[in-house]
Amino acid sequence: MAHILAYWDFRGRAEPIRLLLRYLGVDFEEKLYRFGPAPEYDREEWFDEKFKLSLDFPNLPYYIDGDFKLTQSSAILEYIADKHGMVPNCKKQRAILHMLLNASLDLRMNFARLCYNPDFENLKAPFLKGLPDSLRIFEEYLSDKTWLTGDKINYPDFHLCELLNQLEKFEPSCLTGFPKLKAYLTRFENLPKLKEYMSSEEFKKRDCMAKLAKWRNNY
Repeated sequence: MAHILAYWDFRGRAEPIRLLLRYLGVDFEEKLYRFGPAPEYDREEWFDEKFKLSLDFPNLPYYIDGDFKLTQSSAILEYIADKHGMVPNCKKQRAILHMLLNASLDLRMNFARLCYNPDFENLKAPFLKGLPDSLRIFEEYLSDKTWLTGDKINYPDFHLCELLNQLEKFEPSCLTGFPKLKAYLTRFENLPKLKEYMSSEEFKKRDCMAKLAKWRNNY
């Protein structure tokens, strides 16, 4: 049975998973749900199916691997990485992976809150003013490593790099002053299994946020 990844028709929390699947060469079917038109932006397309899929905790994204069904983006990301031998057995190393993922999730949530806030125009400048403090922590942690945990890429890299790509769309100069993060993102975007997809019109034109957001993409 094919692997199925389902989410809304924008990047959001599913894009790091999409990137990981492409990197690993997993053949998967993508199911996209769409919001209704403005101003209601109804979610009936998802709600009509939400409780008919035998999901333990119905939500988007969901991932189906044969007879195994999983929701929650972080759980899906780690499951796929673990299945393909990326997650170490060492408890401390696994804890570090969780720490890194959650640190980047914190930044993602701050960014998403801004993009969906009705007061977006007034809050944009304070967000950009504080962004360097958040990026500096990742810059210092990355240091001279190739990836967050060393020479081998792991699932938090997919989350952080996808977020950095979004932030550069939002503010192209945001990585100025962070040469290690800039080189890190470039390294990620040039991975042979990702370069074609990340340079494609499909990727570039897919909105980062839902269409009810105040900022979705810079085409």
